Amino acid sequence: MVRWFGLIMLVLATALFAETQEEAYYRAMKAEEAGDIPAALKAFEEAVALPGEYTEEIQGIIRDYKSAMGVEDDDASSLDNASNPWEFHIAGELGLYGMHYKETGLEDAEKGGDLFLNVNPYFDYTTATWSHTFAASVQGDYFLNNDEMSLLDTNDWNLVLGLEYTLMGRGMLLDAGYDFNIEGKELSSDFYVWFEKDLYRFEKQRIGAVAWAYYQTSGPMSFAAYASWHRTAPEGLNGTVYVGAKFEADSAFDYKTFMQSYATYKQAVSTYNEYWQYLNDSIAYMADDEYEAYVANPPAEPSVESIVYRQTMGKWFGPVFRSRISYKFKNRITVEAKMNLFYGFAVGGPDSDYEKIKKFNGTWGASVSWKYWKMVYYLGLERNYKHMDLPNFYKGLYRESTVLTQLKLGVKWDF
Repeated sequence: MVRWFGLIMLVLATALFAETQEEAYYRAMKAEEAGDIPAALKAFEEAVALPGEYTEEIQGIIRDYKSAMGVEDDDASSLDNASNPWEFHIAGELGLYGMHYKETGLEDAEKGGDLFLNVNPYFDYTTATWSHTFAASVQGDYFLNNDEMSLLDTNDWNLVLGLEYTLMGRGMLLDAGYDFNIEGKELSSDFYVWFEKDLYRFEKQRIGAVAWAYYQTSGPMSFAAYASWHRTAPEGLNGTVYVGAKFEADSAFDYKTFMQSYATYKQAVSTYNEYWQYLNDSIAYMADDEYEAYVANPPAEPSVESIVYRQTMGKWFGPVFRSRISYKFKNRITVEAKMNLFYGFAVGGPDSDYEKIKKFNGTWGASVSWKYWKMVYYLGLERNYKHMDLPNFYKGLYRESTVLTQLKLGVKWDF
């Protein structure tokens, strides 16, 4: 821990006092408000050359300016960045999560922690209208007090290796990635893709549509479609809201078939044992021909292989709501609240009772962060609540309610 803290302080100490994209964006908007269009355009072009979250919006502003001025995109400008369209960055995050877990029927809550480090080197390739990002990532987690968190079912550590490609421009965003997960002795991979298209823009706001898909080789998969709203500003209110519907599927154990096959096996064992017990108790009183007739047709010896252990797919569909609202102050402090809600109806599963299950997943929380140079320090609290409305057959087989509360603190950087 001390070594990582020393490394972070070294990076912080050697960082250049360079203007951030937010600062250049804010300077451009001030020039625009003052009516100094040449200064505003120059500041916007300086801002778009810096890394940050407003690149796409600034590119649109510059195109609007040039269109109004009758200037073509391929004219001499810093926007096309022709001299050096490639930029290399290293982003990352070091954080510590304190975890408090409670579920239905559990008298005492489980407590633990997650210490994690994520390092994300990436290349940006920028043209006048498109921005390409090629990224890799390495994330490691070490779970504290893991022996006392049996219900959370975590290993002592896990490692995730990832590759990602992002394309931005012309009012659209495409993000696709692949992750390889190493968790103890378990290996799995997951794939995801996110596509967003702006349909309407006004002032600092955008309205669009989103398609999203996720697949993990160990089972779960999701597909979703959203309507989206964004408000982006260097200061003041920022917001993102997604409203739509999601389909998800995951492996589900066929309890009914298991129980029925187990009951059949137990009955067969009982019949088999009764047969031979009766024979042992009666053999002294049986005539030879009676004995031979009795043993001529014995019951088959039961086999545990007759018990059916079957995994099938549970399928869910329902409305989803996601939001992230923040307020950025001039002193570089940001207060943020977020929420992610999904109410799912089972539309497929191993039996008719399973298809009566309804579930609710909700995540909400708030955080405060402070940006200093290229570092963002944050502190936040987040709660994840899950509830399943179960028919009688499944009560006791699935957890009805679980609550995971996390206290998060850490630092992010992007150099």
